[in-house]
Amino acid sequence: MIGKLDLEAQDLAKEEEVQFINAVHNYRYERKFTIPDNLSIKTIEQSIKRNRYLFRQVFHQRQVNNIYFDTPDYRNYFDNVLGVSNRKKFRIRWYGDTFGKIKTPVLEIKIKKGLVGDKWSYKLDPFTLNSDFTNAYIQDVLKKSSLPAPVLESLKLVSPTLLNSYNRRYYLSADNRFRVTLDFNLLYHKIDKRFNNFQLKSVKDENKIVELKYRLEDDSEASAVTTQFPFRLNKSSKYLNGVNTIKRFPQ
Repeated sequence: MIGKLDLEAQDLAKEEEVQFINAVHNYRYERKFTIPDNLSIKTIEQSIKRNRYLFRQVFHQRQVNNIYFDTPDYRNYFDNVLGVSNRKKFRIRWYGDTFGKIKTPVLEIKIKKGLVGDKWSYKLDPFTLNSDFTNAYIQDVLKKSSLPAPVLESLKLVSPTLLNSYNRRYYLSADNRFRVTLDFNLLYHKIDKRFNNFQLKSVKDENKIVELKYRLEDDSEASAVTTQFPFRLNKSSKYLNGVNTIKRFPQ
């Protein structure tokens, strides 16, 4: 018999998986925290669980993989750097092994509107990630994946720029209103339009990222959650950090 906790865990996992888009936005807050380098995963997890909102781990730890897209002039990157209020980001996400046959990829469009965000998700056809991967190849996959015409047109303006992976743990408050993710073991790979050699050593990021996620109607109480964490709020972005790691823009 499936218990209540198992059902909650499944619901949490589904949010990270495929969501079919309708006309209604589902904006939420996503608060990210800077974690001091000297804090271990065990210490961070203890801080999360000691919060008076009684966070407990749900679902199982898994590896998250992303291919990020951007324009030739890195518009999405610079929009983030400049703090543009309304912006969007394209990525392909899957879970498990980074390379080889990707059986259940999902295209995600992250929408940022001021302090809140939304995520639109679409199933993609399977593809293979290896040294033969190119922009032309993935664009062909996108064409065959029955995406809405406006989405497909937008994707023609961007190409893959970054591949990353990390381990993620999930936590849920006792009242089910606040969710926390803990990301660690971040790896970055440069990814180009025409040629990719994934045999080259990936770049490791020692940062650990904690993120608090909650609905708009719970914002008034969110500070009561965040003030109990010994972490500093920031506007960290894995895409921004990844590009800064693998590509040096002139200052």
